[in-house]
Amino acid sequence: MRSTVSNMKTSQISPRKEVLGLSPYTPGEQPKVGERVIKLNTNENPYPPSPKIKAEIQEILDKGFLRKYPHYNSEALRNSIAKKYKLHPDQILVTNGSDEALRLLFQAVLGPGDSILAPEPTYSLYPVLVEQLMCGVRFETSPLLSNLHMNLEDLQSRQAKLLAFAHPNAPTGIKEAKSDLISLIKSFPGYVLSDEAYIDFAEDGESLIDEIQHNANLIVTRTFSKSYSLAGLRVGYLVASKELVANIQKLKDSYNVGMLEQKIAQIAFEDETYFSESRKKVIVERQRLKQALEALDFFIPESHTNFLFCKPLGATSPEEIYIRLKDRNIFVRYFSKGISRNYVRISIGTSEESDLLLEALREIL
Repeated sequence: MRSTVSNMKTSQISPRKEVLGLSPYTPGEQPKVGERVIKLNTNENPYPPSPKIKAEIQEILDKGFLRKYPHYNSEALRNSIAKKYKLHPDQILVTNGSDEALRLLFQAVLGPGDSILAPEPTYSLYPVLVEQLMCGVRFETSPLLSNLHMNLEDLQSRQAKLLAFAHPNAPTGIKEAKSDLISLIKSFPGYVLSDEAYIDFAEDGESLIDEIQHNANLIVTRTFSKSYSLAGLRVGYLVASKELVANIQKLKDSYNVGMLEQKIAQIAFEDETYFSESRKKVIVERQRLKQALEALDFFIPESHTNFLFCKPLGATSPEEIYIRLKDRNIFVRYFSKGISRNYVRISIGTSEESDLLLEALREIL
């Protein structure tokens, strides 16, 4: 009898069986606090955020505002974003990083029997979020072409409730022609997500945000983690039709973005001069590092992001490069599945970090 009661208690306090079988997202490796490394594996910006931030934080602290709740929908930041892109504030949802925007979008539009379509490879969080829905949503893929571009013809011929892609793509760094993406959006029967975490490192005018007004099925997500040097803050946003944003907003936490996060992101967003200078330094260093790596016999597709997707053409394997760099306290990213297993992904660091990376690679290769 005692054994039966014990078994009943165990079953009643166990998580759902669906949760037990979930595969969590695997982020880039984080070194221990205080460990001195060259960290080129998670696409963080090597330069600090806007210097204007410090004074604003101090004012919030001095006035004791932290004892109060933040604005529930990040009104001031939302208004700044709307002004820049000539949108209505109700078309914008500010989120806890763009990952929350993706999660809320998936929850809002995908249900039992629906499918999501994505190029393969692309951002590896997408299938994880689909699994977490735990309601039988199908995750379908479209393999990249041999030149690593998306197979736009295949995507255009398919049907799904949601088509999701990173623009520029990750981990390849490749950008599709904007005109081709607009044609895809207009012809696709379901929702289309343009995940623009890296768009600021492409040429001006490549974002699809300006197409929101003309395409009711289009959603764009952005983040402050990369180009604004605020990965530790966790702020992003989603742009879509007023109707879709209003429905997605029903799913968010009451106060999903803190007061400091809202204010810091707004300051960084409005400091356009500093943003442009930081962005330019990353782009210049990207080109310098690409040329130096190509001289070491790497194949690297043209990148429009703050990282390079690097295929070694010599005898040393990508995995061995990753391991031997790590032995030297230089962290790069290695993916062991699909076509990505033939590459290492290297974030753009400072020129000094690039030089140390190149010196190590000359010893390894």
